[in-house]
Amino acid sequence: MDKPSIVPDKLKNPINFKILILIGLAGIGIQFSLLNLSEEDSGNLALSISLSSTLAVAITSFYISKRYALTKVFGIAYLGYGIGYACYFLGELLYYIFSFYLGIDPYPSVADVFYFLLYPFSLTYLILNIRFFQPNITKKTFVLLAIIPIVFVSVYSFEALAELEEPNFDFFYGMIFVSAATTTLSFSILGVTIFKKSILGISWLVLVIGIFINAIADTWYYFLEIFGFYYDAHPVTVLWHVASFIMVYALYSHRKML
Repeated sequence: MDKPSIVPDKLKNPINFKILILIGLAGIGIQFSLLNLSEEDSGNLALSISLSSTLAVAITSFYISKRYALTKVFGIAYLGYGIGYACYFLGELLYYIFSFYLGIDPYPSVADVFYFLLYPFSLTYLILNIRFFQPNITKKTFVLLAIIPIVFVSVYSFEALAELEEPNFDFFYGMIFVSAATTTLSFSILGVTIFKKSILGISWLVLVIGIFINAIADTWYYFLEIFGFYYDAHPVTVLWHVASFIMVYALYSHRKML
């Protein structure tokens, strides 16, 4: 009887770090372009890149979900992640339609519902994988997970109340998104510490770093919105694009390992 093949502790690293460097350079190029275009053109460029990159993340996630369909965890995790980015894409599309075709202020609007749905689906992906690779989470870890959202929400509350002068709709609306973004940030940090030890090694780590960068950008954006400092050519816009590019590449590398 043949002996079963031995599964290696780590699979061959499929990540080409030159591509990650190119992604970084692409981000610099996009930032330079945004700063040197008119306000309208920079907005159109930023939105077109966002639509294409978020759709690419969704499609790639669905493809990986199909490849993992027979597994108990990963198929569901990647399906949820794909749905999250499909919702984000729809949010961007609705934002574009409201702003440029209907002349309606997209804040607040149904587009925000689709934007927000990225968070629970991203958290689903992270939690399913974290529980699979490290099922026993200590109480100390849970405390550390709670610290980041508490600190950021506290700072946001202080800054927002100082600017808005009262806890109005904008205050509570922003707090909902800050809470979700920083919770995702917290779990992504935990994921970085866990997934680097997994059989998928650096490939999984790169994907979670993409999630981490996106959560950082989201949190930064909501703080900018308090004072009305956000504009399409702001560096936070490029962080969103770079995060999506990294995720697409990380997901592509997952495909090569299956």
